[in-house]
Amino acid sequence: MTYEEMLEELNHIPMFGKSGGLEHLKKYLALLNHPERNLPVIHVAGTNGKGSVSAFMESVLREAGYKTGLFTSPHLNRINERFRINFEECEDALLVKAWEEVKKVIGQREEHGLLMPTYFEIMFLMGMLVFTWEKPDYCIVETGLGGRLDATVLTEPILCVITSISLDHTALLGDTIPAIAEEKAGIIKEGIPVVYLDEKNGASEPIVRIAKEKKAEVLTVSYGDVTFLENVRNAIDFSLQNRYYRLKYAHIPSSAPYQMVNAAMAMVAVHKLLPELADETMRAGIAQMHWPGRMEEIEPHVYVDGAHNPGAIEQICRMMREKKNSWSLLFAVCADKDYRSMVTMLSEIPWTNIYITKIKTTRGAGVDTVADTFRMHSKTPIHIYQTSKEAYDAAVSALNEGEELLCLGSLYLVGELKEHIVRKKESEDEK
Repeated sequence: MTYEEMLEELNHIPMFGKSGGLEHLKKYLALLNHPERNLPVIHVAGTNGKGSVSAFMESVLREAGYKTGLFTSPHLNRINERFRINFEECEDALLVKAWEEVKKVIGQREEHGLLMPTYFEIMFLMGMLVFTWEKPDYCIVETGLGGRLDATVLTEPILCVITSISLDHTALLGDTIPAIAEEKAGIIKEGIPVVYLDEKNGASEPIVRIAKEKKAEVLTVSYGDVTFLENVRNAIDFSLQNRYYRLKYAHIPSSAPYQMVNAAMAMVAVHKLLPELADETMRAGIAQMHWPGRMEEIEPHVYVDGAHNPGAIEQICRMMREKKNSWSLLFAVCADKDYRSMVTMLSEIPWTNIYITKIKTTRGAGVDTVADTFRMHSKTPIHIYQTSKEAYDAAVSALNEGEELLCLGSLYLVGELKEHIVRKKESEDEK
């Protein structure tokens, strides 16, 4: 089977569908000889910051000389991004091999009374096979949705991490912060330490309670543990004063203040695993972290961020209020997100222009509806485009000297824009 043939088959599997649940997935894992067992998993759940915290931990562990595996979702452009070894995307041939093995057991589902696994469950099965073959020293596994019923909960972690929690996927996880936190805390295992972010928003109580029930040590990180030191273009210096770990100086390659606490969570987590790790190694790993789509500068003065729920947008708005120069906004969002709350918050920022577009996925919200919502709260000029590449080109061409552009609302949008830029550059190179 070729890589292209694999993609063709995987692309025909619906992203969302009926699942047989964890019991069916356990049987699939058994048919694959339990690749999830004996992997040194660091399990990460949360609403926002999962990817960044995972990437910070991976970078530090790799800097310390360990072989790493990293399983995340979704991907921006290539499916290989979901499966990384030493942060390198999984090779095409290895991914094809994993799909062939998973496809083989899916073909046996009727004789075992199993339902077809969902797209994410298939990704999980493939990831476990890849990591079993590659044998990383540490395997960082990010949940897809929730925690208690997520496919990844079938791993056997050595450490659990729960990042920032806010309202998202409320139809599935609950419509309050404590309810969602209870679902996320479902990753906590008997006697396995858990690092979590205490945001004073109601999430802590269920996390601490469940950890206590499972006799799991709790390590708390809070926003008050980090102190901003200096902001240089696209980078922040800060210090960490946490009861479990302290570092007088750290440097993150990001202009987003929210990344300070994500880095802090990663440092506390790694220190728990490797208490003798030198501060210089920790500092170097944090400084070298790269995670696409989080306040990433994709062209001069143009940034993308995958913020796609009210909690993440609130952090973005807090950051934008500190910016001195002028900014325009390019926005696209999924219809099943609480984009009205997101728009309300974004409308408080004095944008020069607002560009509304639609992402390609069928989940994309209609441009007219989103634009009307903006008009209810903002007097900023609004421009509507049916495709992200048209909106992007128009927004970039309209930037004044000293002005910058922020593109956000969905990771799907980030992926589309990055692909558009690559194709533009390829076209220019051919001329």
